[in-house]
Parts: sequence; structure tokens; C-alpha cells
Amino acid sequence: MLDPSGMYPKGFHPVNIHRRRDFKGRAKRFTRTRRPSRYYLVNFGLSRQYNSRNELEVPLRGGDKSAPEHQLPRLCNPFHTDIYYLGNLVRERFLKVIQNL
Repeated sequence: MLDPSGMYPKGFHPVNIHRRRDFKGRAKRFTRTRRPSRYYLVNFGLSRQYNSRNELEVPLRGGDKSAPEHQLPRLCNPFHTDIYYLGNLVRERFLKVIQNL
């Protein structure tokens, strides 16, 4: 997901991004280099809601089974597993692709 609030501080119209939301003028905007936008990696496929970040449970068995938490059947912190998945995604999809050019 992309958060453009840095580039468009007052928002923009979803159909014509150069116009304000109410179409009464041009949208105030900045370049990506002056005010970079934020990108979020979101996956709602296997989602659970937790009360705190210190929860322990058996990890969900998704597509990536290379996490160390999957090697032994025990309780673990799902947030640590998510960080591993994110790092592995960057390594597999971005770094290995660039090296194979």
C-alpha cells in the first residue's frame, strides 16, 4: 500500500490526482524526493488480532515454511515470525532478482 500524505498534504481527488478533493483547484503537491511517500507491505491472507506484542502461539503455516519457528512445534512470538517473513520476501523477490540480471 502507498501512503501519499507526504506528497499530497491536503489530499487529492481519486480520479484526477492533480485536482483537490472538492475539484475547486489544483492539489498542493510535492515531489517524491522532497517528501517521500511511505509504502506498506500488507497481507490479509492469514491474519489474527492480538491484544499485545508479547503473545505466544503456534505459528501459522503459510506459504513460507523456512522460518526457524516452523522447525520445532512450539509456541513462539508471531511478530518475530512476521519480521522474518518480511526480510525473506525482500531477499527472495528483490535482492536475488537484482543479482541475476
